[in-house]
Amino acid sequence: MHSVQKGIKRSIRKRILSVFLAAAVVAGQFFVSADAIADAPPATFEPAENWEAYDYFNFAEALQKSLYFYDAEKCGELAGYDKGGRLEWRGSCHEGDAAIPLEYTSLSEEFLSKYRHIIDPDGDGTVDVHGGFHDAGDHVRFGLPQSYSAATLGWGFNEFRDAFKAIGEEEHMIEILRYFTDTFLRCSFLDEDGKLIAFCYMVGEGDVDHCYWGPPELYPEEYQRTRPADFATYDSPGSDVCASTATALATSYMNFKDEDPEYAERCLTVAEAMYDFAVQYRGKHKGDGYYTSDYDEDELAWAAAWLYECTGNMDYINDIVAVDETGNYVGYMKRIIPETFKQNVWYNSWVHCWDAVWGGTFLKLNQLFPENELFDFIARWNVEYLSGGKCPHEDPTDKNYYKTSPAGYTMINGWGSARYNTAAQLSALVYMKNNPDRTDFGEWAKGAMEYLMGRNPMGYSYIVGYGYEKGLPFAKHPHHRAAHGSKTNSMNDPEEHRHILWGALAGGPDLNDYHIDSTTEYAYNEVTIDYNAAFVGALAGLYHYYGQGHEPIPNFPPLEPRTDDYYCEAKVARETADSTQVVLRIHNESSQPPHYETGMMAKYFFNIDELFKYEQSIEDVIFSIEYDEQISMQQDPIKLRGPFKWDDAGTYYYEFDWSGSKIYGDRELQISFRVKQDKNYLTHWDSSNDYSKEGLTETYAVTEKVPVYLDGKLVFGKEPPKLDPKDPGEEEPDNTPPSIQLLYKTGEVDLTKNTLRSTINIKNNGTIPVKLSDIKVRYWFTNDGSAQNTFVCDYAVCGTENVIGNCYTIDNPVANADTYCEITFAEGAGVLAAGGSTGDIPFRIEGTSDYDKTNDYSYNSKMTTLGENEKITAYIKGELKYGIEPVKVENQVSLGDLDCNGRIDSLDFALMKMYLLGMAQLQPQGLVNADFNGDHSVDAIDFALFKKALLGGPIN
Repeated sequence: MHSVQKGIKRSIRKRILSVFLAAAVVAGQFFVSADAIADAPPATFEPAENWEAYDYFNFAEALQKSLYFYDAEKCGELAGYDKGGRLEWRGSCHEGDAAIPLEYTSLSEEFLSKYRHIIDPDGDGTVDVHGGFHDAGDHVRFGLPQSYSAATLGWGFNEFRDAFKAIGEEEHMIEILRYFTDTFLRCSFLDEDGKLIAFCYMVGEGDVDHCYWGPPELYPEEYQRTRPADFATYDSPGSDVCASTATALATSYMNFKDEDPEYAERCLTVAEAMYDFAVQYRGKHKGDGYYTSDYDEDELAWAAAWLYECTGNMDYINDIVAVDETGNYVGYMKRIIPETFKQNVWYNSWVHCWDAVWGGTFLKLNQLFPENELFDFIARWNVEYLSGGKCPHEDPTDKNYYKTSPAGYTMINGWGSARYNTAAQLSALVYMKNNPDRTDFGEWAKGAMEYLMGRNPMGYSYIVGYGYEKGLPFAKHPHHRAAHGSKTNSMNDPEEHRHILWGALAGGPDLNDYHIDSTTEYAYNEVTIDYNAAFVGALAGLYHYYGQGHEPIPNFPPLEPRTDDYYCEAKVARETADSTQVVLRIHNESSQPPHYETGMMAKYFFNIDELFKYEQSIEDVIFSIEYDEQISMQQDPIKLRGPFKWDDAGTYYYEFDWSGSKIYGDRELQISFRVKQDKNYLTHWDSSNDYSKEGLTETYAVTEKVPVYLDGKLVFGKEPPKLDPKDPGEEEPDNTPPSIQLLYKTGEVDLTKNTLRSTINIKNNGTIPVKLSDIKVRYWFTNDGSAQNTFVCDYAVCGTENVIGNCYTIDNPVANADTYCEITFAEGAGVLAAGGSTGDIPFRIEGTSDYDKTNDYSYNSKMTTLGENEKITAYIKGELKYGIEPVKVENQVSLGDLDCNGRIDSLDFALMKMYLLGMAQLQPQGLVNADFNGDHSVDAIDFALFKKALLGGPIN
C-alpha cells in the first residue's frame, strides 16, 4: 500500500521560526504547539448544550461571505476601499511592491547580465511585481499557497459556476480570480521567443514580517523598504511552484475563454511556457523555508491534466502516465506507483492541499477519462477513506477508513483542520458530479459542512461572520493582523477585533471536537487563502445540490458603526497651589481604513484672569513640556507655539503641532503651568477657570475642550467663546473670611500594629487664597502607652519637606483622645488658591508600642475613600475652621525645634550645642522644645536624645 503524507510537515515547518521570533516583540503572548493540538480537551470542557439541534444552514450566505475574505487579503493599491476594494476597513498597502530594487531580489548577477533588459526594461533598477494576496494574517505572498489557492478557486468556479451566478457573486468571483492571474502574468517574464526566463513566486520575508502585528496599511517603512522578491530562474529553479501556477493560469483559461478569449489566450500562453520551464529546470523552490515542497511530481501532474483539457494535447497526459518498455512508470506517476505489472494501484490517504494536489489531479483525470479504472479508483477511494466510513468502499471487505472525532468530524491534521476537511468535501462533490450515483458523497459533504457551520460540540460556527444577522455565535478572534487592528504590536490589544473578517474559515477543531477561539491560537484559529480555497468550491457545490431556498444576505457587507477617528483624552497629573500639570493624549484611531496622519495639532486653552488682579501677566506663567512621547517614538519632538492671546478676558492658548510626523494610534504629551510670585512673594494660580482643564480628573477621559485639528482644520472638539474683560471698578474687594474643608480616609491595613495610617486633603472652599503656612491640622488619638509618637509624611504635592508633624500629649485627656498630632506647613508649601486643594497627603504615626485604633477619636474604619470627618480639626492662624475638638488644649511642644521655625534639622542641633557651650541663647519656647526628657532643664542628656532623634530615633 502506498500513501502520500505530504503536508504534515507544514504544521511543524511552516512558521515555527517566525513564531518564536515574533514572540520577542509581540508582548504577552501564549502559543500552543502543534503537537498539543490533538491532546484531550481540558477537564472543564463540556459540549454546548443541545448542540445537535443547531439548524441554521444557509449555503448561499456562507458562499457569499467566503469570498469577502479574499477582499481582506488583497495586497497592493487596489486593495483600498477608495480604489474599488469591497471592505471599507482595507486600504492600499505594499505599494512599494511595484518597484522592488533588484538588489532585494534573488536574481543572480549572472542572470541579470543576460536578462536585465527583460526584467528591468526602463533601467531604473527596480522590478514591478505588485498585486496578489497576503497569505494569512501576515503580509507575505508565499508561492505554493498563492498558486494553489488560485488554482483551487478556479477549479471550484469551473465546476459550480452556476452557484456563484445564482447568488449574485459571479462578478465578485471573477474579480478575485483575475486579481490572482493578473499578478501571475505580471510576475512572469518571457524572452523574445516566448520562453519563460523568470517567475516571481514570493514577495516578502516571513521571519521579518512576523515581527510585526498590525494592519498592512501601516506596514513599517523599514520592512517595506527592504521587502524582497524571490524568483524561479534557470539557476534557481522552482518547478513545484511554477507547475502549480501553470495550473492556476490554465483554470483561468477555461473560465474566461468564452467571455474574454484574448485574456484567456494570454493566460494559456504563459501557462504553457511556465509548464515547459518547470519541466526543463527541475528543482524545488526555496521560499525561505516557508511552504516548501517535498517533491514536484504532483504539481506537474495537476498542471498537465489541466493543460490537456485546455489544448487536447495528449503529450501532457503522457507526461503523467508514461511507462518504459518494462512496464515501469517514468512519468509523474512513478512518485506514487513504481510499475504497472505487480500492483498498479494507489491508496491516497491524504487530501488535496497546497503541498499535495494528487487529490485534485485524479479527480480531474477521472473527469477527463471516466473509463480509466485506475483514475476512478484513486479519486473515489480517497473520498471514501476520508469520510470515515460514511461513504463505504465499493469493496465491502475494505474497512480502512479515517478515524473521526467523537462527533464524526474528519480531523486530518490539527493545524487548520477545517481547510483539510473542506478540501475533502470539494473532492466528494466533484466526484459526485462526475459520478451521479454516489449521492452518499454529497450527503457526507453536506453533513461535514453543517458541522463547521455550527452543529458541533463547541456550539458556534467556524465561519467568521456566518449567522451574524441572526445573532448566532461564530469564531470571533481569528489570527489575523488586519482584522484585529492592533496599535501596539500585540495580539492581546485590543481584546476584541476591530473588524469582522467576513467569511474566513477559522482553523478548526482538534480530534476531540475542541477549539480555542483566541487570536494567539494560530493552530486553532489561523485563517489563510489556502484554507478558504477549497472551502469556497465546496460551498458552491453544496449550494448547487442542496441550496434550494437559500438566499444571500442583501446589501452585504454592512457598513461598520462610525466613530471619532480623531480626538483628545486628558487627565490632571498634578495640582498644587501654584502649578498644574495635565497629560494630553491625542488620537488617530482611523480604522476604515487605518492610515497615518501627518498634520495633527491640538490647542490647550487657559485663563489667567486671577493674575491680573495682582498686577501680573502672561509673562508670569512658566510653561514647559514635561514629557513628549513623540521623541521616544520617532525622535521628532512636537512643535510648540504660543502662548497666543484668545480674548481680552485673560484667555490664552498653546498649540501642539505634530505636523510632519506620521501619527497612528495615540501620542502622549505632559504639560505644566507654574506661576511666578507677585511682588509680595505670593502666588495666585487658579486653574479652575481654565477652559481646557474643565471637567478633568486624575483619570483619562475624552474632552472636547482640547480641540484637535487636521491640516489646520478643526476635526474634533470645540474652541471656547471669546469672553469680555471684567471692569476692575465693578469688582468689590473680597472680605469674606477664609474657609477650608478637610477630607479624610483611613490608610491601608498595616500588619505593623504600632503604626497609624491616614490620608488628608485640604480644600480651600472660600473665595480668597490661603497660605498653607497659616494652616494647621490636628489628628486626635490615644497613644495606648506609647511614650514616643513620630509623624512621617509619605507624600505631598507641595513636598514632604514642607509638611511638619509633631505629637503632643494632652494635659486634660478625654476618653478617645490623650494625644494629638499637629500637622503644619512650612513657608515653602505655597498658597492654597480659592477652589484649590493640597492633593492627597498620606501620613503615618509610628509608636514604640502597639496602637488600638478603635478607641481613637479621629479614626474612622469605614472611610476608605475621601470624605468629611469632623473629628479631625483644621485651623487658620490658630482659629478653628473645620471639625469638632474633643477637648481644648493650650500648650504645644515641638521637641527639637529650637529656633521655632516649624522645622527640625541640623541647625537646631547646632543651636543646642552652642547653647550648652554658652555661645547662644534660646527663646522661652525654644527651651521647652529642647527639653527632650521632660525634666524641666536642658543638659547633655537632652543633647544625646536630640542626636539620637536626628539619626532616626524617636523624638518624643
